This record gives sequence, structure tokens and C-alpha cells, in this order.
Amino acid sequence: MIGRLLRIAAVVLALGVTAACEKTPDEAAVRDALQGAIGTTFAEPVVEIASFERVGSGPLPAGADGTERKIVYYNADLRLLRDYSFNDWEALNVSALASLLGATEHGLQGIRRDGNAAGDTLRVRGSVGFERTDGDWQPVVVAQSPVSEPPTLDNTGPPAVARGLVDQIMALFEGPPADDASQARAIITEELDDAYRQITLRLDRLQRAFVIAGGPSGGEYNLIARTIAATISANGIRSAGVATDGSVENLRLVRDGSADVVLAQNDIAAMAARGEGLYQDAGADPDLRALASLFPEPVHIVVRADDPIRTVADLRGKRIDLGLPSSGSVLTARSVMDAHGLGLADFAQVTDMGPARAVEALTAGNIDALVSVINAPARLFQRLSAQSDIRFLPLDPQAIRTLNSSSSQLVPLTLPAGIYPRQTEPVPTVAVTALLVARRSMPDVEVTTMLDTVFKDIDFVAAGSAAGALISRNRAESGLSIPLHPAAETWLGDAPTAATQ
Repeated sequence: MIGRLLRIAAVVLALGVTAACEKTPDEAAVRDALQGAIGTTFAEPVVEIASFERVGSGPLPAGADGTERKIVYYNADLRLLRDYSFNDWEALNVSALASLLGATEHGLQGIRRDGNAAGDTLRVRGSVGFERTDGDWQPVVVAQSPVSEPPTLDNTGPPAVARGLVDQIMALFEGPPADDASQARAIITEELDDAYRQITLRLDRLQRAFVIAGGPSGGEYNLIARTIAATISANGIRSAGVATDGSVENLRLVRDGSADVVLAQNDIAAMAARGEGLYQDAGADPDLRALASLFPEPVHIVVRADDPIRTVADLRGKRIDLGLPSSGSVLTARSVMDAHGLGLADFAQVTDMGPARAVEALTAGNIDALVSVINAPARLFQRLSAQSDIRFLPLDPQAIRTLNSSSSQLVPLTLPAGIYPRQTEPVPTVAVTALLVARRSMPDVEVTTMLDTVFKDIDFVAAGSAAGALISRNRAESGLSIPLHPAAETWLGDAPTAATQ
């Protein structure tokens, strides 16, 4: 009897030691971490955990100090406690919600494009990151890696002349002088990329495809253009979504007839219509027409969290990146600075690296701030916010009023708390909007088909488009900077909004 009790005591003691040295966080810890993330993000209760299941774990790269890290996966049902539209421009949108839950947009089910109602259930396949601190597991923010777009397949030309040109180009690529090989190959790659895009665009027009111009490969403009084109093609109308450099090129393509519909920033579209700024030499294009406003692209002003910069006014005398010189974003950034009483001469240094390179310079301490006009949450800033301590500067209220009154293209907008990891306060800012743009001569039936496709047929969440998930009839007329096409005006006037459905 005594021996049996001793054996039982030994087992109990062993279980206690095992529990104290738990190799991975248990289900209760994962559920508590999820509940904590939800509770600290929403100012008022929006969802509750209706069911929860821990489904496995895996290792993560160690922390900077060698701290052990794990990622734990779960399945859960979240019940809506009140009505909530995840495609509202100032709500916690689908992409931000996915980041909060440690999921991808594809790991969320139950999001309704016209808004969710109290009692709806969202099904989540998510994850929580943990690190071991003093023997205990503590939740940590883990950067989600976006799925990159596969590279475009090369075009193959059948005739001997084309093959000869390809061979000559390859000879140049493989045999440049050793002292400048890297620069030579970069030049060849850039020229080939431009040539490929032009060739495919001209072939699409030759074959009488309905062409939708988007933006750079891997970006939201391009994904949306390709998704629209694929849906139209599936309905029997040959269509092609083409990659471009973005708004400036797109408006040239729709002007010369190379594209039927393009995506463009509303402020750049206004310039093209009036023949101002970037389009001063080309002259006014009064036949440009908007089909709808799609989603906002807010102004982000990013600084390191350990920097004493708290307001836009504090940027005086600092080193700042305002964006690529050929982009429309840099013009918006300069307008925002002007509204705060800051001109280029007020900064110690102004660079034009663009967001990707500017993020590297910011984290390395080579610049103090960067400005980017991009849909939120931007993947680039999601990763940066998860990996580094950064802060998004709010715009001054008076500056927002000035920008709104002086330019109808800039829409006041607040980035809600939690749209980025570690961002605990709302950020007042302004945004341009992405427009669908065509010409006045576009047939009414094509306009109607386009709008039906965009607002009724496509599930942009399922397509993996963070920006597309914000497309809604309720905001289709926000930030319009050029006249609506008459058929779009009729369609938008006839289409019911979420409030009347």
C-alpha cells in the first residue's frame, strides 16, 4: 500500500514538473492571448469568442536576445456583438482584422461585403506568437508574411528575327564588362520589363481585348485590375488586366486608347483632366470620366517610436523622405507639408527613395521620417510595425481643414486604433482615393457591366485584395475629382446602398 502511494506521489510530482516546464503554450494561454488582443484593440466590444480550438504549434526564429519563440495555431468562431462593417473606410478592415488574429485574409470566413450584423459568426484559422520570458510564455506580435505574386511568364517570339534579338540581348546580359556588370544588367532588366509590358499591351489591343490598366506587379492596383479582368472574361467577354507603373502611366494609356479602363489616384486624375502639374505639356483631357471611387489611400507619416518627434511641426529641421519623384504620392506629401507650414527648405534633408527603401533608411537611422500615400493597412508598414517600434504622426486638425477646403481630392480620414500592430491610438489624416477611370465615349453597356462586376460579382476578400475589401457602394462617390460618366451616374443613382437594402 505504501509503495503504491509512493508511486502515485512520484507521478503527481512528475506531472507538476512537466506543467511548470511546459514546452509550448497550452490552449488556455492561446485563448487568453487572443481575448487580450481583441479587448485592447476595440474601444467598445465588437466580437466575443464563441468557440476555440488549439490545433498545433511550430518554432519561430529566436528573438534578438536569443529568446525562444513559438507560434501556436488555432481555429475559432467569433460572434459579432453589434453591427459592424469591415469594409468601412474608418473601421478595422479585413486586412487589419486578419493581422490582429494572426491570420491571412483567406483564413477569415463570414465577412459580408455589405456589413455584418449582431449575431453573425466569423470563422478564423489564426495564430498567436509567444516567447519564453523567465520560464513563462508571453504573447508577442509576429509579422505576417504576405503571399507574393508569381513572376510574369516571359513572352516567346516565334520568328527568327525575334529570336535573334533575344539572343543579342542575352549576349549583352551575360557578357558585360566585369567592372560594371551589375549596373549593365540592371539597365537591361529595366528596359526588358518596359518592353514586355508594351508588347503585351499592344497584343491585347490587337486582339480586341477589353484592357484594364492596374499598377506595378504585386501591388493592389494590379491585383484589382487582374481580378476584374478575370471575372469579366469568365462571363464571356475577353478582357486583360495589365501591369503598369501606376496612375501617371494609366492616364496616358486611357488617353491614347491603349486601355479602356484604368485605376488612378483621384488627385492625379484631376491634374490630367485639367492639364496641370505632371500633364502641363500634354494639355487638358476634358473627356476623362470617373466610373466610381474604390478605396482610400491615406497619408502615412512614419517615425521611430524612440524619436521625440510627436507632431508634423516637429519635423522641421529633420531628414525626411517624401516618395518617388515620378509618383503622384510625392505631390500629395508636399501638399500635406505645406498645410503644416513646412516647405522643402525647412528640412535638413529631403530624399526621394520611395517607401521600400525609405523604411530601411528609417530603421537604420539614416532618415528621421517618411511620408507614404498608400492603402491601409499597407503590408510594408504591417511588417515594420510588428518588427520595430514605430509611430504614425497625426495631422494637425487645422491642416486637415485646410487640405479639405483647398483640394476636394483629399478626404479627411482616421486610421482606427489597431489597424497596425502596436498602434494603440487613432491617427487623424487625409487620403486620396483610387478611382476607376474611362473616357466619355465608353459605351453605357460597358460601364454598367464594369460596375456590376466590381460591386456585385467579385468577392475581393476571397481574391486576397486588402484594398479591394474596402470597395463598397456606400463610398463609391467619395473623393470624386472628375465628372462621373453618365451611365455611372445613372447606375450609382439606381443602385441601393447598404442602408436601403
